[in-house]
Amino acid sequence: MIPKAKKKGEKVLLLPGADGWEAWTSLNGAGLDLALRSGITRVLDVGGIPSGELTMAFPVRDVSALPFRAPTSDEALLSDLSEMHLERMGMRPGMNAGVLSDVFKVGTRGEESLVVPVVLAPPMEGHLPRRSPQHFDISARCLPLPVDGVVIWRELGRWVFALSEEGQALEFEALASNQLGEDAGREISLTLMQLQMQGVIDSPPRHCFVWVGDEETAPGTEELEALGVAAGLSGPATVVTKPAPIIPARSSQLLPADVRAERVARRKKQHIVIASAAAMLFYLAGILGLVWDLRGAQTAAEEAREAYAPYAAVHAEQIIYEDKWRELQPVVEQDHNTVELLYHCMRARGGEEGVRLDRADISNQLDVQADGEKLELTLIRSIRLQGKSDELGQATAFDEALKSERGLDDYQWTTPPPQAKGDKWSFHYEARIKGPEEQ
Repeated sequence: MIPKAKKKGEKVLLLPGADGWEAWTSLNGAGLDLALRSGITRVLDVGGIPSGELTMAFPVRDVSALPFRAPTSDEALLSDLSEMHLERMGMRPGMNAGVLSDVFKVGTRGEESLVVPVVLAPPMEGHLPRRSPQHFDISARCLPLPVDGVVIWRELGRWVFALSEEGQALEFEALASNQLGEDAGREISLTLMQLQMQGVIDSPPRHCFVWVGDEETAPGTEELEALGVAAGLSGPATVVTKPAPIIPARSSQLLPADVRAERVARRKKQHIVIASAAAMLFYLAGILGLVWDLRGAQTAAEEAREAYAPYAAVHAEQIIYEDKWRELQPVVEQDHNTVELLYHCMRARGGEEGVRLDRADISNQLDVQADGEKLELTLIRSIRLQGKSDELGQATAFDEALKSERGLDDYQWTTPPPQAKGDKWSFHYEARIKGPEEQ
């Protein structure tokens, strides 16, 4: 099938359907209309995708959602807190697999934020379309989720479910059960109980909606009743016609490694072409200039070379001198000596026997990167403290003392709330050197 000609302003959403991939199109911001429905589950084999700005929505089975309550309403801190949350859960993706994680703020609870970090499994062979998409997202974020209950639908032959907060996807996952009924209801009930124990939701929803497309057969009455009872709902699940998808206003940052490498290669090729064209124009302009005044240019160049010669050696020595002092900076600036910083941290502890440090990582060093014959020197200064306290108030007091310690004024602290572990309170505090704009 030959795709139709590209229209200006046309957007295309490649979405996993019940038994195969679907393509939805929109022109000039209008609603999406179904343009292609295939029974093919391997997206690489899907042909006839309409031309336009393509967004691919990964199926729920390929994505893990790990919602939590962040103890801040400052959106600038959510990314760092989400990375810490993913690392604590053992879900942080590899460095060379592309951009496989993103974070979305879906709501606010007083001074706290409801945050949903997502992690994409590295796409296997055949899990990306032939035409490289401009954007990537998640199918659950591309559907208008109801705000008053759990919603279930089929994706590529599997049942999946999602829960929303203010219409945005809060939790979504694929069900292990192939059929709707008691087993599927138990899976949903366990997930809801876990979210409630984590404080992500205040109470479980009371309704369950099963989305059914035009080409699908609706579940039977017995399946719906068993599903609702096992999920702990107020009644049987309700069958609803599956709505048309939407393209999220804020696209995700997900970018698999293969697509990222392709974009880098394309940009590099464009830069080479532009640079070659610019060089050619510059070369032609230089030739024209030399035709008119070649002799005068040679004379001026020779005079400039002779005038610069006495200062060349001095300039080279100055550069070497400055590089040597930068290398000595961690030793010369005693205010950031590791022993000095540890002393200030212990002084902030104030001799409190209830507060114990299990580990202190203090960095005051240079990161040296070679760029050809030039060395790039980056000063790394940071503090990481890990310990326990007998009482919550002791850890909180230590937090405040660190921030007010005069010897640590140059550092910006990140102090997440202590966590209860047995009869102790565990804390993990980090600090980084302030930038010039934060001094």
